Amino acid sequence: MPTLNKFVMSYVLRKFKNARSSSNNRWFAYVNKTGNITTRGLAEFLIQLGVMLDRSDLEKIIIKLTQAIPAIVAQGYGVKLQGLGTFYPTIANTKGGAETPADFNLAQNVKGVRFKFRPDSTDLDDLTTKAFGKKVSFGNGYYQETTGPKAPMIPLAAAEEQEP
Repeated sequence: MPTLNKFVMSYVLRKFKNARSSSNNRWFAYVNKTGNITTRGLAEFLIQLGVMLDRSDLEKIIIKLTQAIPAIVAQGYGVKLQGLGTFYPTIANTKGGAETPADFNLAQNVKGVRFKFRPDSTDLDDLTTKAFGKKVSFGNGYYQETTGPKAPMIPLAAAEEQEP
């Protein structure tokens, strides 16, 4: 089970194999994915954080989720929320990779860690981009002539709901 206090992510080097690529036979870092934490596992993690459930604690749970999910993902775990999707880590490698594992250097070969999300794709809760896009329609539209927090939102001509 992941912890909240210490963030340690392991990685694995893999040799890229694609004869048509200039990166063929070069070594790249990947997240050593430890596993997935389900909604139940996430709930157990939150209980370890001391979350008690009552009406006012619903907001606390959401706040704790925003703390717990990145903490878990930072340790190499994916976090799957049924009906929503999975948050997971990846490693962004520099172009070209390393010639051999001995040549690999984290500072030179890794640009950083990325926090990604893969939508749930079950039939009932399909949140993939294409399926989700089909569930969305556009209503009233607005535009801003300037940007910034106080820029006025100017309504476009009233339009009926439209699908993308």
